[in-house]
Amino acid sequence: MEYLQKCFYKSTNWNEDNIFSNITATSQALLEFPIPNGFKIDTSSKTTEHSASSFTLSNYHSINGSLAYLYSSIPLTNTMGTKEISLQDAIAGFRIIEPYATNTSNHKSQNKYDRSSLLYGRMYFPGSALEAMIIKRITNNTQLLIKTISNPHLDKNATMILYLQNNTSKYSREFIYSTNESLLGFRCLYNFGTSSPQQQQQHQSQQQQHHPVLMPKFDNSVISVGTEIWYASRTMSPGLSTAFRYSTRSTSTGKPLTMTLAINPIIGHISSTYTVKTSVASTFCSRYDFNWYSYASNLSLGFELYNYGKKYNFPTFENHDITMSSRENKLIRKYNQSHNKQMPISPYRNHSIINPIESSDNSYRINPKLLNTNNNNNKTKANHTNETVTTAFQLLVNESDFSSVLKLSTSLNDKMIKLLWEGRCKDFLVSTGVKVGLNPVTHIPEFNKLGIAFSYSF
Repeated sequence: MEYLQKCFYKSTNWNEDNIFSNITATSQALLEFPIPNGFKIDTSSKTTEHSASSFTLSNYHSINGSLAYLYSSIPLTNTMGTKEISLQDAIAGFRIIEPYATNTSNHKSQNKYDRSSLLYGRMYFPGSALEAMIIKRITNNTQLLIKTISNPHLDKNATMILYLQNNTSKYSREFIYSTNESLLGFRCLYNFGTSSPQQQQQHQSQQQQHHPVLMPKFDNSVISVGTEIWYASRTMSPGLSTAFRYSTRSTSTGKPLTMTLAINPIIGHISSTYTVKTSVASTFCSRYDFNWYSYASNLSLGFELYNYGKKYNFPTFENHDITMSSRENKLIRKYNQSHNKQMPISPYRNHSIINPIESSDNSYRINPKLLNTNNNNNKTKANHTNETVTTAFQLLVNESDFSSVLKLSTSLNDKMIKLLWEGRCKDFLVSTGVKVGLNPVTHIPEFNKLGIAFSYSF
């Protein structure tokens, strides 16, 4: 059901990365991924283009499960079953931040999604716990999100949270109200950086004038600054935190990286993360936490490693030729067709140049004879090559056929290791993992979590 919600957001051009609560989503996916408990099976079915159902059964402590239904006012035509879906879309992993992504469709096609809505409900058994969610699009950039939970163990047996969200390419704002302690909240996120391909090209051209021989290391950079303010009316308790996110891509390799810094001045907590996609199939993440009141600190490390389902012959660039391989040409041709662009041809064909994707020194050096600051055509070619490298790397990540992924994270202060494997078994998506920690008294390793989960959808 979470996947269908993402498909709904994608169909209606709603950017989740531009919401303050998702500012550290990449590091959380690599460090705080959940480990299944016991045995669990999840079966989902999209009965029509507008509705879907899901049934979950597990044996953790006791036999329990849930039954869920979902309805969308617009057809969810971009969904796929577990047999066809790629692992990049099925699991949470590294996210390439694109807050300036906008809908390229015309104004009439945008208006038909202004009043779109999504209804979701889930019933748990045994017991009488219920949860529901309503997403109502008010305008193209504004929506109302309502989440409710009914459980006899909660105060007054139920709670409800309302989000009024406004999401644009430059900023996002949220007004939040929760019936639990009459909590009031406000979140905002502002983006600073190159907002359009034309501005990016102009920015690259300016850098070319100052550095004609050595291309810039990073570009397509976006800085996001956000904050959240909370106030509990019943207990008169305030809350405040702020966060900073910097995302960019290397112009020499196309590899993206993301850095974040989150501060909560009330409890004195600081958290900084660094996440980089080291290759098409691997990602590394680190997080350092510190509290200036207690001086307690912690270092967490995590990585994910994908396994290819087929053998790919990556471009070798014989004699340092920038001529693209057939796979790169195929991917970029697909990208340009989707954007109604003409197939690009390498501007430095048959010239000496280092492979922009597999460069040994992680730099992009061009023969100075090929670059003349007085020649506007050469500047355009260099800028075009930068865009091609970034696009080629992103397409390789999106279009690669991965069969499984291995995730590992550890925390020095908690003295624990989490290991998770997710992959395919016939038409099923399988997730199995273990969490091992040291007993604080005996200092003997013990299994805190161990389980396996099967998911099937059609």
